[in-house]
Amino acid sequence: MKWLLTLGFILIVFASQAVWVTFSPVLTQVSQEIGVPVEMLGFLAITYPIFFLILTIPSGMLLDKNFRLWFLFGATTTFFAAVGRFLSFNYYWLLVCQLSGAIGQPFLLNAFVPYASQLYEERRTMIISILSLSMYLGTVFALAVGLELYGIGKLQTLFLPTAAIATIGILCILTSIGRVRFHVTEKFVIKEFRAVVKRRDLWVIGAILGFGIATFDNLATWLEPALESVGLGGIAGDAVALAIILGLIGVALIPDRIAKKNTRTIYLRLITPIIAVLFATMIFTINDLMIFAFIGTSGLLMLPAYPIIMDWIGKFCAREVQGSATGFVGLTSRVISVALTLGAMYFISHASLYFTYITLPVSIAFISTLLLPRDHKMKLPQVNT
Repeated sequence: MKWLLTLGFILIVFASQAVWVTFSPVLTQVSQEIGVPVEMLGFLAITYPIFFLILTIPSGMLLDKNFRLWFLFGATTTFFAAVGRFLSFNYYWLLVCQLSGAIGQPFLLNAFVPYASQLYEERRTMIISILSLSMYLGTVFALAVGLELYGIGKLQTLFLPTAAIATIGILCILTSIGRVRFHVTEKFVIKEFRAVVKRRDLWVIGAILGFGIATFDNLATWLEPALESVGLGGIAGDAVALAIILGLIGVALIPDRIAKKNTRTIYLRLITPIIAVLFATMIFTINDLMIFAFIGTSGLLMLPAYPIIMDWIGKFCAREVQGSATGFVGLTSRVISVALTLGAMYFISHASLYFTYITLPVSIAFISTLLLPRDHKMKLPQVNT
């Protein structure tokens, strides 16, 4: 029944990400329909990063303690978030549903590595890549079709696809999870978590991931006003969309090949200076062709780094602490990415200033990769039987 459980996991992750940004394409219209300021409606999306920061380490530790229980908790809260919104269109009820999804998200994202390691050791990288692809696709789906769905039938049609996907996902999970064995420990792995915190490689990959997420989030959030200073703001959305599409292709094709060749560190060391050079070039000269080519290439190279870093955890951390390690890396990366994304608002007055700001974290990421040991020099974890 592993295939059915995995299908359910893929679908529920997709639904989780779609719930997150459901209202982003239609903030103004929905705020008018339900009678609240647009800022209050926009706050719903902010609950996800807030609760991820709060829960990423506790969720990882709970997954290490009893994976089945807390994975099911994350799936169930996500299902409620997607389906519960049909009960009322009142803002405060929508907030309750959004909080349910925000609470469930870290339990799902931090489950990628332990799930793949426990059930698909030989195909771990592929499963992590598929789950990562589902994560990205859920966000892209909500952003790409939200306006059209809302135009067809207001909130009911806006919510319907995500609710249907979440329902199929939870049914697949509930009918199969009891037939699959997962690791269970008697108590919290506090001592083991302290060992996780002491590992330099996890600090390093957390920083690399944080700089990468910050770069992508800054492109998605601030590229349009920055390009507007040189009369190219109108192509920002298309450029980011191209980066996402190429990045999804990269996620599907690159991580598994990198894992088979045991070249995770080499990949990260190669792509970061390439991306830094692309952004640095746009500090001095810029046109529409360069924007599409350079930002598209950056997406192709950057997005696969997420499953590659998750696979590092699966490869070089013991199964008993993979949830905790994922949570720790997630916390480190999100602190960096949130700070850098917020700071970017002070550098969008001109495109050259903006790309200078973007180039710096990518350059620091490259320096960080030099601190990361090569794959073949890492010690494989001892597997307890």
